Amino acid sequence: MELEERNKGIAARWFDEYWNNANTSIVDELCADDVHMYFPLARRAYDGKEEVKSIIGPMHDAIEGYHFETTGPLVAEEDTVLCRWHARGKVVKDFGDFPGNGDIIDFTGVAIYRINDEGLIEEEFTEEDSAKVYRQLGLLTL
Repeated sequence: MELEERNKGIAARWFDEYWNNANTSIVDELCADDVHMYFPLARRAYDGKEEVKSIIGPMHDAIEGYHFETTGPLVAEEDTVLCRWHARGKVVKDFGDFPGNGDIIDFTGVAIYRINDEGLIEEEFTEEDSAKVYRQLGLLTL
C-alpha cells in the first residue's frame, strides 16, 4: 500500500503544479527523462521533458482561467494511478484547433499515470471528451 500512496501523492502534485499552475520546473522534478505524454485534444504525443514543458505555458496563455480539478479519488495499483478530472476555461487566443473567440470550454476526462520505482512519471495518457470541446467551440455539429 505504501507504493500506491506514494504514487497517488506524486500524481496529485503533478496534476496541481503542472496542469493548474503551469509550473514547468515540476517537469524536471517529477518526470523521467524519457517521459511520454498523450492527450487526444493535442492530436499528438509529447516525448521528453522539453516537449512536455513546451505545451503548458501556451495552453494557459490561450485558455483564460484554465482550471482542472479532480472529481473523485485517485485510484492506484502498483505503478499506475488513475485520476478523473473536470476542466474549464475561456479560449481567448488561437491554440491548435481552438479559435480564440472567447468561448468557454467545460469538459471531463481521465488521466492514467505510470510512475517508475524512482518516483518519476514515465507516462501520462489522457482521454477527454474531445467531441464536447469541439461542439462548444462550434467546430463540430451533430
